[in-house]
Amino acid sequence: MAGLAAAEGLHSAGFDVELYERQTYNEKRVNCGEAMTAASAIPLEKTAENGFINPLPEMEVEVYDGVQPGRQCTGRGRFTASDAYITDRNVVEQSWADRLAQRGVDVNENQSITPAELFEFADGYDVVVDATGQPSLTSKALRSTGEYSGYLVALNADVVGDFSDVYPNSRIILENYTGYTWAFTKTPNRANVGIGWAVSDRPDDYMAAFKRACERNGWPTPTQERTNVAIIPEGPSLDPQRTYHPDHSIVRVGDAAGIANRLTGKGISQAIQSSYLAAELAAEDRLEAYPEQLYREMKPEYLLATVIRYFTETRQPQILGKAIQAGSGMDIEAVDRSPRDVLIQLARHPRLFVQIFGKRKVLQRVYQAATDQWEYTSIPNGESPISDSSF
Repeated sequence: MAGLAAAEGLHSAGFDVELYERQTYNEKRVNCGEAMTAASAIPLEKTAENGFINPLPEMEVEVYDGVQPGRQCTGRGRFTASDAYITDRNVVEQSWADRLAQRGVDVNENQSITPAELFEFADGYDVVVDATGQPSLTSKALRSTGEYSGYLVALNADVVGDFSDVYPNSRIILENYTGYTWAFTKTPNRANVGIGWAVSDRPDDYMAAFKRACERNGWPTPTQERTNVAIIPEGPSLDPQRTYHPDHSIVRVGDAAGIANRLTGKGISQAIQSSYLAAELAAEDRLEAYPEQLYREMKPEYLLATVIRYFTETRQPQILGKAIQAGSGMDIEAVDRSPRDVLIQLARHPRLFVQIFGKRKVLQRVYQAATDQWEYTSIPNGESPISDSSF
C-alpha cells in the first residue's frame, strides 16, 4: 500500500514513475491490514469490485483480564468508523495498480530488486521510494537490519463461518498481553481474523496460540495453509534520520520507515501519509526535510500510544478497560491519530485521568517521548524476525 501511494503521489506531482512489485498482484495473498481507516486517501471508488467490502459502522473493543476460562471483562467500548472499510486487500492493491497503469505508471510485476542491486539501481533515478517493509531493502543493502528497535508479530487469515453476532461491526479483544485478537467482518459469513503480539510476548507456537484465541472468542479456526504472518514495526522503530539517504536519493516510507502505530500496530493510513509526504517534498526538491517533517507529524500519535501501552505491558487490564469505556464513542482513527481528542475524552473522567497520568513511570514515558528518547537511540543487536521458526 505504501508503494502504491508513493506511485500515486509522484505521478500526480509530474514524475515519470516506475513501480516494482516482487510478486504479481493477481497472485498475491495479502490479508494483513484489511481494516483500512482514512480510506478516503485511497483514490479508488469504494466498491466491492475494488475490494472495499464492508463500510465499517463501528469497531467494538473488549478488554479481558486474561485468556483463562472464567476470565472477566474489565471494559467495553464502541468506536465509530466514519472513513473505514473492511477490505479484500489483494483486490484493493490490484485495483490501485490497474488505475496507476491506466494513468501511465510503468507497473513492473514479479520483479525483485536485490540488496546487491539497490544502489546501482537507485543511481538511475531522481528518487527511489523504499516501501519494502521492516527490515527494508535499504537496511539489507546496508547490512544494518538490526537498526530497527522493535516489532510486532501478527498472524491473520480470511475465514468462513458465522459472524452474524458481530457483523457489520468488527471486534478487537485485548486479553492482558501486549497485543490483541480481532475479527474484521466482511459479510455475516466471512471475516479476517488475527492475533498480534509484541516481540516480548510472543508464544512458543504462534499457530497454536492463534487457534486457541479463535476458539475462546467463538470464531472459526483457520488452517495454517491459509494463515499469513506479518512483521510490523513498533513505531517509531527507526531513527528518523535513517528514513532518507541523500547519497542515492532513497527515501523510506510505511513499515520500511518504522512508523506503524506503537499500540495497535495499525499502519495503512500512516504508510499512505508518509508516501504522499515523500512525493510532495520530492516535487519541491526538499527531500532533506522528510525525516524531520515525518517525525513531527507522527510524534503526537507515538507519545499517546506509548502511554496507553504501558498498561498492557504492566498487565493492568482494569485501568485499560476503564480507558476503553471512557473513550467509547470516538472515531477509531482519532483514537490513533488525534491525541488531543483522546485526552479531552479522558479528562471528563478525572479519577481515571489521575490513575493514568499520576503514575511516575507514565510521566517518565511522556518526558522521554517528548524529548525523543525512543528505543532507536539504543539499537539492539538485531535478531531477524523473518527467520523466526515458531510459525
